[in-house]
Order: sequence, then structure tokens, then C-alpha cells
Amino acid sequence: MLTEKDTIKCESIFNEDRTHRFLWKRVWNKDKPLMTVIMLNPCHADNIITDTTTALVVNNVARLEEYGGVSIVNLYSLLTSKLNFRWNADEELNHEENDNYIKKAAEESETVVLAWGKSTDTNQRIAERAEHVVAMLFGMKEKLKWITDGFRTGVHPLTPTLRNKWNLVPITDINNESSDDKESVLAG
Repeated sequence: MLTEKDTIKCESIFNEDRTHRFLWKRVWNKDKPLMTVIMLNPCHADNIITDTTTALVVNNVARLEEYGGVSIVNLYSLLTSKLNFRWNADEELNHEENDNYIKKAAEESETVVLAWGKSTDTNQRIAERAEHVVAMLFGMKEKLKWITDGFRTGVHPLTPTLRNKWNLVPITDINNESSDDKESVLAG
């Protein structure tokens, strides 16, 4: 008989009224580097409760075997199952502190995966927000990666072809600081 025991360190950072989440982090091996995954918005995961997306992210990062943990941050910080751009201003969807947590998580990680999916193709506000985040991380371009299923890049972790295995590819389209290059990054 084989018994395995592990300890996973959990950390979640919210605003005071728990309407915005800035960071969701799991560390299972402190001797290995972290990965940061940037998605669209947080649902309702915390230190105990996980949702499908966070579970898939943890499972796939662990399967890669080179990372000892993952930090999940989001373009928008509002805790919601679906962002409502028709009725909410960006200030309601994204707390002013969110960028600080995105940048700090990226700085602490060896790899930063842009995993907000194809929403930038269909929503101008998301595209502008993603462009802002890419510009903010521009000095860390060597860390930036996409998830690919072999056919598409820039897909979200819930994509069925990615649920059990991630392939990461470097973002090589960033060569200088022009907005055209940043837009090509957002296009995946």
C-alpha cells in the first residue's frame, strides 16, 4: 500500500467587501518556479472552493511538472460568472488595485500565460484592457506565453482540446513597442 501526503499553500486576495478578487494562488512545491495565468475575470473560487476553470488551470500547470505553483490574475477583478459590459463601467468591473497584483504576480513568476481567450476579437473594451495589460508587462516579454492546442493560440483554459494537456508557445511577435506589435500579440 502507498500513501501520499502533500501540503498545498493557498492564498486569495480580495478587496474588503469581497466583490473583487486580485489574486488566487496555489503552491505545492516552493522549490520550483511559479507560473502566472492571466484570464478574463474571476468567478467565485477562494482558498477552499474551486471552480472548473481554476481546477483545470491547477491540473494542467501541475502536469507540466516544471512549476511548483500557479498564480491566477485577471484582466477584470469583479467576482462574477459573466461580465456585463452593457450595464457596467470599467471602473465597476475592474478595481484600481488590480494592475498592481497582475504586475507583482508576473514579476514573481518564471512564465506568464495570456489565457483570456478570444474575447478580444469580439469586444472592443476587452481588447483595450488586454492591450493595456500587455503594455504593462512589455518589459517581461520573454516570460509571455500562449496556450495552444496545436491549431490555435490565445485560447482559454476551458477550451475542450486543452482540458487535459497544455502546450505553451512563446509570444514572439513582440519586437518593439509599437501598438501594431501589441495588437498582433492580442490576436494570438
